[in-house]
Amino acid sequence: MKKFAKIITLVAMIAVIAAMSAGIVACNRTGGADLRFAAPEGTPALAIARLGGNIGGKTVDYAIVSSLNISSELADGKADLVIMPVNGGANLIRTGSDYKLVSVAVDGSLYMIGKKDGSNELTFEDIKGKKIACIGQTGVPGLVFRYVMSNNGIELISDGTPSGNQALVRYVSDGPAARQLLAGGSVDYAVVGEPAATQLKGALGLNAEMDMQAEYKNVNPEINGENYPQAGLFVRTSLYENGEFMNALFDELAASKEWVTSNPAEVQEYVKANLYEAAVFPAASIPRCSINAQRIDKENQNRVVAFLKNVMPKDNKGNEIDWDAARELIF
Repeated sequence: MKKFAKIITLVAMIAVIAAMSAGIVACNRTGGADLRFAAPEGTPALAIARLGGNIGGKTVDYAIVSSLNISSELADGKADLVIMPVNGGANLIRTGSDYKLVSVAVDGSLYMIGKKDGSNELTFEDIKGKKIACIGQTGVPGLVFRYVMSNNGIELISDGTPSGNQALVRYVSDGPAARQLLAGGSVDYAVVGEPAATQLKGALGLNAEMDMQAEYKNVNPEINGENYPQAGLFVRTSLYENGEFMNALFDELAASKEWVTSNPAEVQEYVKANLYEAAVFPAASIPRCSINAQRIDKENQNRVVAFLKNVMPKDNKGNEIDWDAARELIF
């Protein structure tokens, strides 16, 4: 009997180990789903808040990852669908990644925030001689920030003491890092996206802001008041060619956006329960998050290319990028 009991115990242990191993293998891909859909924390995650686990007959697993790691989801082919900065995804496609940009998932939603006596509007005069934290050095936030500052006569320095038309910039990984610098007095202002802008203004008692979308439009009157593309939805080319799936995807995206914009007070708890526990979406931030859900058309393709020409005319080696030539690869 003792020998028999030992055999039963051994068999049970082997079964448990096998089950655990199977679970680990499944989690490495998509938890057993047909497709992996990755997005960074914040507004990009909001864009997919209500998408279901089955789209167009394919099961979908959602992964909310750090903004620092989102590019590897596309660069390494980990995910079938990825929301990431427009410039980063377009550049990866230009250099060989087999994906297509199918939608602008999030339009511009960046703000410079801080304190100011007597006004709630930060101006370029306020910026001179100050220290500024900025998220996303190589992504859209950093590109837009530098473009707007340059076109308004602000010289950005990375060390020393700013004087005259200079401002010192410290690039940070995300909103919490910007908050730490603001709260500790290491910087005067911070450039962050929504929902972090609204959350930080409330938490730190900040009263003033500069609307980076408005300032981008001011130096680009030819765009007729249109916003710039911040985060794109990139889809693996083989999946992009599946018309049934793509139609179902955009139906789901539209329904998700409708729910989010119609229920701002419920968004935070829903996202915390269904996507990631650290989600912070104050109701007041939802209208400013600028989530999008439309399939990209010719007009929006032109908007994306014009934006890339403005903010990223060269690669990281200083070589000119021919974004017009890359158009057929990207879309």
